[in-house]
Amino acid sequence: MKHTLRRTPGMGRGFGLLLLFLATPLTLWAQSFKVGGFIKAEYLYDTRQVAAARDGEFHLFPLPKSEATETDNLGAFVFFSRLSLTIGDLPEALGAQVTGYFESDFFGPQNGLESTFRLRRAFVRLAWDQAELLFGQEWSPLFTLAAFPRTVATTTGAPFQPFARQPQIRATLKGQGVRFIGALAWQRDAFQDISFNGVSGIKQQQLSALPALHTHLQLFSQGGSVVGAGAYLKSLRPVATGDRFFAWAVQGYFTLAGKGATLRGKVTYGGDLTDHLMTGGYVYAPSADRQGDYYAGAFKPLQLLSGWVDIDGAGRVAPGLFVGYLVNQGASGDLDGPVVATAARAPNIKQLWRLAPRLNLNHGPVRFAFELEVTSAAYASRFDDRYKPIGDTEAATNVRGNFTVFLFF
Repeated sequence: MKHTLRRTPGMGRGFGLLLLFLATPLTLWAQSFKVGGFIKAEYLYDTRQVAAARDGEFHLFPLPKSEATETDNLGAFVFFSRLSLTIGDLPEALGAQVTGYFESDFFGPQNGLESTFRLRRAFVRLAWDQAELLFGQEWSPLFTLAAFPRTVATTTGAPFQPFARQPQIRATLKGQGVRFIGALAWQRDAFQDISFNGVSGIKQQQLSALPALHTHLQLFSQGGSVVGAGAYLKSLRPVATGDRFFAWAVQGYFTLAGKGATLRGKVTYGGDLTDHLMTGGYVYAPSADRQGDYYAGAFKPLQLLSGWVDIDGAGRVAPGLFVGYLVNQGASGDLDGPVVATAARAPNIKQLWRLAPRLNLNHGPVRFAFELEVTSAAYASRFDDRYKPIGDTEAATNVRGNFTVFLFF
């Protein structure tokens, strides 16, 4: 018996449209495609167990002392290798130059999905002479592309440095030596390990029905130096039937560019910055007569103060040094009652510091990088009335040795 494959009219039209798309000259859309990225082979050794993601590659801080955490650890990874695509030479739109950008790696969207292809950044940029609009997912302005550490580690200074990429609508106004940035942003929880009653931070912001707000002012010199300051305001609704509450952050930063080296630094103060991979979060502490009532005043963000300095050498042999310090400071105001629940990352760390010297050996497209990262966390024995870690502390210190080989293309 002869069998005949029959196509539905819809399938035929869809196949025809696909062929038409593939056959259409690319010059109707993009004039240029620029592929870039790097291959990154990492070899890591830790003297103890640490709080980290992706099989221990993304290191935040040492875990508290215990028999289980005193063992050392060895790892090797290539999943942070990156691929990017810049789309340019497009026709103007609204009198603006148009560019597009994609960036992906194999880091995976969450733990357990390592080596899975994932989206990092993707945006459309419209640029005029003195203004710019960006639509898509890009680094949070708190990360600050104008001032971030150049560590060998993929953390780029986290948790001392805010670390987050966010879907956003960003406007930039540019003048002579000055730049103003304003953005509406949507929270993205990198590890999604902080939640309230099983509701993730992403969902909490969606329930609040308000985007986060960023504002930044930056002053530039002709030599590439930058001084800037910024602020961040977001709202969360942890329970669908409850109220929304607000959390905020401010920061100041600089980049001083020299001939043989660049010095960068940043200070950040704010509450509930877990979405930026920092410590802290918030507590739920209702008054005695309003137990089970999710009103705004029952939620109190936990504040932190963080600062870092990074010096980055230039040339074939390029030394560098990162120094970071962080203090958890509890809630900025009195709690309405005892703490019933928390949505926080390591709120019992009283203080945290890191010292990380590095050496990059650059040979054409290949870089051999060495970094020794010493991180120490002082865990407090109790909290005060504002959930600030106090009392006796026990320090846990990790030394990470990092040997990494890059191939840039």
